[in-house]
Amino acid sequence: MTAEIMWGAAGLLLILADVAFGTFFVVFLGAGALLTAAMLWMGVPMNTTTQWLTFTVVSAMGVLLLRKKMIHWFGPSDEERFEEHKGQTVVVVEDVAPGKTGKIKYRGTEWQGATNGDDAIQAGENALITHLDGIVVYIRKKQ
Repeated sequence: MTAEIMWGAAGLLLILADVAFGTFFVVFLGAGALLTAAMLWMGVPMNTTTQWLTFTVVSAMGVLLLRKKMIHWFGPSDEERFEEHKGQTVVVVEDVAPGKTGKIKYRGTEWQGATNGDDAIQAGENALITHLDGIVVYIRKKQ
């Protein structure tokens, strides 16, 4: 099997994998592999080191320059990504006072928790997620 066929097959598989998983990361690896295959097919003289270098540079440039734009254009909005968390129960590990953050436990991991309201939530209490903002989980007292 020739190098251009291997690079081309790898590129197609990587792009299909990204379509399946929607990471907007692996697609750039696929693009790097496809460009390397195309250059070989066109007769550009490339040894193994040059092939890997081309693949690496094209993939890295794609990730660094285009990934955020692709996520913005084709990915779910922040609202859609975090919708599954709304209303989920968390355990307050460290008091959460109004205007301050404390620690909460959600899905086995500790997060920074904050409230929108004036109610303090004490350690040991359960609370409900209202929304997420970056790495901060906003909660309210569970009624």
